[in-house]
Amino acid sequence: MLATRTGFAGGTSARPEYAHPGDHRESVEVVYDPARISYAALLDVFWRSHPATLGGGPLRTREAVLFVDGSQRRAAIVSRRALARRAGEPVVTEVLPVGRFWPAPAAHQKANLRRLAPTLVQALARRYGSEEAFLASTAAARLDGWAAGFGGEAALREASAALGVPVPALLAALREGGDPADFCPRPRA
Repeated sequence: MLATRTGFAGGTSARPEYAHPGDHRESVEVVYDPARISYAALLDVFWRSHPATLGGGPLRTREAVLFVDGSQRRAAIVSRRALARRAGEPVVTEVLPVGRFWPAPAAHQKANLRRLAPTLVQALARRYGSEEAFLASTAAARLDGWAAGFGGEAALREASAALGVPVPALLAALREGGDPADFCPRPRA
């Protein structure tokens, strides 16, 4: 995964926003390198990370697999059918065209990381040249996942490697006990 950002997709309404999403779903855009991970592997992660046989709730929060072309649509449908067979019950998660992705406001990007370690976010934003550039990075995605309780030590190690920062120093800054200015070298390309 190269970058992630939150927003809205899968609908047809113009200019969805948090208060008025129209027929869009709250979404996570995942930018990835198909030479390193396949769409099928991303689908496997998706199916393992949510209850695909449970539905309901407002449209904006219902899970959906979004696709950009016919190949991804076919892969999503095949994986959905395989999951239904394994589960022994219908999968209610829809498979929809992504359409246009509408990014959420900046305040909603990497919100877990921003809440947990705002000083670290500010320091790394300076190193990346802007907050937007840092928040779009793989390192920010890993740290945000860790802040939300996902990824564990592996996420920290990956962020540490990308940032050139030892894990203990990164943990101290995440817990706001360290000074991020002491260890924020320029990110590796």
